Amino acid sequence: MRLICPNCDAQYEVPDDVMPAAGRDVQCSNCGKTWFQHHADHIPADADDEDAFAPDEETAPPPHPTPRRKSLTPDVTDILREEAEAEQAARRNMQSGGLESQPDLGMDMEEAVSQETADVRNREAHERMERLRGRDVPEVQASGGRAPEAAATALGSLGSRRDLLPDIEEINSTLRSSATRTGAASPDSGPEIEAPTHQRKRRGFRTGFLTMLLVFIALMALYIAAPRLAVAVPALEAPLSGYVSAVDMGRVWLDGKVQSLLKSLDDMAANSA
Repeated sequence: MRLICPNCDAQYEVPDDVMPAAGRDVQCSNCGKTWFQHHADHIPADADDEDAFAPDEETAPPPHPTPRRKSLTPDVTDILREEAEAEQAARRNMQSGGLESQPDLGMDMEEAVSQETADVRNREAHERMERLRGRDVPEVQASGGRAPEAAATALGSLGSRRDLLPDIEEINSTLRSSATRTGAASPDSGPEIEAPTHQRKRRGFRTGFLTMLLVFIALMALYIAAPRLAVAVPALEAPLSGYVSAVDMGRVWLDGKVQSLLKSLDDMAANSA
């Protein structure tokens, strides 16, 4: 059995046994419409297809009257126009504020004053809207009328502040003269450049001396521990014996040189006496 919603024309296929012979109320799962559905085999003879699927007038909600659109008064139209213009001006100021241009040092003050003026206009438009709606305007909003006077005062003092700032040309000339003096003094900076080189030489000598000292200590430790290493590791006995013999020969040679030097010094001392 096919059910067709009289409101949204949604179609449903249901078994015949779920519909009782006397009919029943059904509801559309798409739009929520409820109507009385007769069984397919027990439709009244005097009811045509349109009456069978006609919506229930008792359950159908009455149509809501279309509300009439109110026209805006000229005052409200003017206020909305002023708000739109103020918002556009604020957006233009925000977009132009991202550019890093500085033709004059007083640009920041002018932008601040223009932004404050736009805020005052927005506040005044909001106050007029509140008055037209019959609401009380808070004192904080009402006190915003003093903002134009502050903006005018800031604009008046802008010229005097420009006179207090230094001249750009004077600053540039000072920087150029400083650069010239620095370039002239550059030939005399030789000792300052040579100082790091001297430090590197001293550091290299210190590193070499410490390296040789560590090598000497390692060789002496190996010479002293050679007998024990030969006993512990028999495979190293031959190399260690050769190393010990070479060191002993070096010691004998060094001892002879020292004795000769001492004898020469004694002879020189005896001849001078």
